[in-house]
Amino acid sequence: VELDDEGSTEGASVSILNGEGAPLHTACELLGLEEERVRQAIVTRQLVVGGKTILKPQNLAQARDKRDALAKLFYSSIFLWLVREINTTICFQNSRGGKDAKTTPTGFIGVLDIYGFEHFDTNGFEQLLINYANENLQRHFNRHLFEVEQSIYQSEGIDWTYITFQDNKPCLDLIEGGPNVPSGGIIGTLDDANGTLGMLTEAEKDVKFVGQLHANFGGVPVAKHVYFVTPKFGSDRQFSILHYAGEVRYTANGFVEKNVETLSAELKDLGSSSTLPFIQRLFRNATPADSDSGNGPSSSQIQPKKRNSVQKVRGVSVASQFRASLSSLVGDLERTAPHFVRCIKPNPQKKPNSLDSGETLRQLRYAGMMETIRIRREGYPTRIDHETFVSKFALLLPSNQREYGIHYLVQILSSWLRATDADWQVGHSKLFLKSELAARLDRLTETRIRACARILTRFGRGVAQARAVRVLVPWVRYRLYWILEQRRYDAATNIAAIWRTHRARDRFQTVKWVVIKLQSRKRREVAKLRVRLIRDPYGDFGFKEMEKLLRTVQADLDEKVAEKEFVRAAELEADIVAIKEAIELKRPLTRTILETQITAAQTRVDDAVTRHAYAECPPLQDKLNALVAKRILYPTMDELESAVTSAESAMADAAARRDFAGAAACQVAVDQSKKRYETAKQIEWDLANPEKDEPLVADETPDRFASRADLESELTELNKTVEKALASKDYAAASTAQDGINELEGLREDYPTIEELETKIAQQRAAMATAIDSKDFAGAGKISDVIDALEQRKDKEELKLVELTAAATAEFLQDPAVSSRIELDDEIQILTTRVQTAALEKDFQTAT
Repeated sequence: VELDDEGSTEGASVSILNGEGAPLHTACELLGLEEERVRQAIVTRQLVVGGKTILKPQNLAQARDKRDALAKLFYSSIFLWLVREINTTICFQNSRGGKDAKTTPTGFIGVLDIYGFEHFDTNGFEQLLINYANENLQRHFNRHLFEVEQSIYQSEGIDWTYITFQDNKPCLDLIEGGPNVPSGGIIGTLDDANGTLGMLTEAEKDVKFVGQLHANFGGVPVAKHVYFVTPKFGSDRQFSILHYAGEVRYTANGFVEKNVETLSAELKDLGSSSTLPFIQRLFRNATPADSDSGNGPSSSQIQPKKRNSVQKVRGVSVASQFRASLSSLVGDLERTAPHFVRCIKPNPQKKPNSLDSGETLRQLRYAGMMETIRIRREGYPTRIDHETFVSKFALLLPSNQREYGIHYLVQILSSWLRATDADWQVGHSKLFLKSELAARLDRLTETRIRACARILTRFGRGVAQARAVRVLVPWVRYRLYWILEQRRYDAATNIAAIWRTHRARDRFQTVKWVVIKLQSRKRREVAKLRVRLIRDPYGDFGFKEMEKLLRTVQADLDEKVAEKEFVRAAELEADIVAIKEAIELKRPLTRTILETQITAAQTRVDDAVTRHAYAECPPLQDKLNALVAKRILYPTMDELESAVTSAESAMADAAARRDFAGAAACQVAVDQSKKRYETAKQIEWDLANPEKDEPLVADETPDRFASRADLESELTELNKTVEKALASKDYAAASTAQDGINELEGLREDYPTIEELETKIAQQRAAMATAIDSKDFAGAGKISDVIDALEQRKDKEELKLVELTAAATAEFLQDPAVSSRIELDDEIQILTTRVQTAALEKDFQTAT
């Protein structure tokens, strides 16, 4: 919430700025308060004069103080509520369940983080309160470690030399007031200045306050109070106090105003006007009258003493409130068993890995750590009641000496441990020991207990063993019997399992061996096939297939040359060379062909001799000799025919002799001779009648008929001719016509129907798609040409069918066979059925 004054004069009014988000509106909405009332409470102050209430405008500094005081009120109220709720939650309940369950305080554990002692170049009101708290806590530390400790030694009658220490009680009396300090100390003087200097300015109030301090406690050259120092320069606003940690000079700028309580009555009354019950409870719990109300336990039930000043969120003055709160805190500490952790600042610069020995030693001395170390070293930190000591350590004596008392026990233990009176002393109700001696006694006791434990353990083991023998021997015998039986059963089971495993393993090994053999043979066959294909890519092709392949590749070569794709043409030319070599290797050979090759080879040798090209003669002569050597393998046709005749004669003779085994062997020889003879004969015939080159584009239409419909029409006419010839008994004409029918029926495969053409087109399109997927674009182009030719034939067939249908319809209309529309529909239905039936039966002649 931002504040701003509406003028430049001192008495100008103050306004609250409504910036982005309206912070005051948001805060009032969350707290359930009226925004206007909160605004008036911050910027004005209520004064009651003569029973009348007057609103006095606040200046900017006062309004800011009231704003901050209101925020602190909310914070402290919520903090107190949170502590109360936590204590209620963790507090022990003396009844189990129910709404009437009450809490029982079981003590508490607190951690107090002490203010660090502050000493700056300019020390103000805040440093005074912080150092005042440090003085109080140092006083508690001294009392606990020195006064209380040494008072216990004196009350127990221990021979003890009193240790002196630096007592800071006079410094505390100077600050908070004491029996020998006038005007209630510095805090009392500050409270008096707040009440008696109301008409002066802030600076004048501070000067008057410091002057009163010098008058009450100071003096030059000798001060009235030993812990108060009047500075030689600047004494109108400064004064010094000799704290336990050193001298601190304070500058009293704003001391009086900072000590004034800024939480006015109208701010305290805001909580009762809230629309939220939770906020109302927070403000009620912040007042002394309602501090004990509520269903849950208060902090006084959890802690040993209620801090009334903490419940009073604001007192008459800030210093008085702080003093009361600190007094309550020290009272709680006095009723606890404190443990201290003292922190030392290694160097004033706060640098790492740096230790200022002089500064460290000064802090240790001011904090009383030297005296603490001394009292811990010379004192007796371990204290044990007489009864507890006897009950704990009497077991070290023989059983007949344990009733002689503590003094006898101490005397015997001293002689055993060689301890003196300086190591421990017997008080009126307690025994005081050094830490080293207490540790030795504990070790000695532990050793004694262990020795006794070993004796008892041995005895117990003996008894347990005797009992175990009586129980375990029968059980062990019974157990051994069943172990042997189980071993026999397990052995039999294992033997059976091993035998079954062995049998299954043998079967598996046999099957595995067979499978491996089959796999190896199959792999060998596949490998041989791959090697054969690598060595001879055309091994699966016959001679005729190779010739057809050669023609196809040559056609592709011519096409690529025409298209000027010379790279592909070069590849095809290399393929042609390889194909020709394969053709020569696969060319069928007979005696006639062999003699022709021998003659050609002899001619080349003679030509080389005639030309005196003797270097060419050796390879030609070797080739000639190889051909001549093959004459034995390729007999003449007469020799083959003679071999067949001889084999048949031998078979007949064996059959006549009833040598059926010889006859069977002769039959095999006859079959082989005939096969060889027929093969040679077929080769001779193929050479005499070479086949013409097949067209590259399949299924071309012959020139005799234009379409399948013309073929069927011609067949119909020939059938009519046959019927007429048979009717006139002209069998010669019928035979001639029937021969023509047979010839035409053989041509039906060359003239497919429209359905067959559609089927072929679909097959060719699938083949073209496959060729495109395999990147065979040349083959795809050829298939595309075939598809175009088939589609042209299909169009011609459909056109011819339409023409024939139109002609038949015109003929029918000229000479109708029916007399009415009904008879016409019936005739159409009958003919349609017959056409469908004939088409399903592939009888296209009848369908036509």
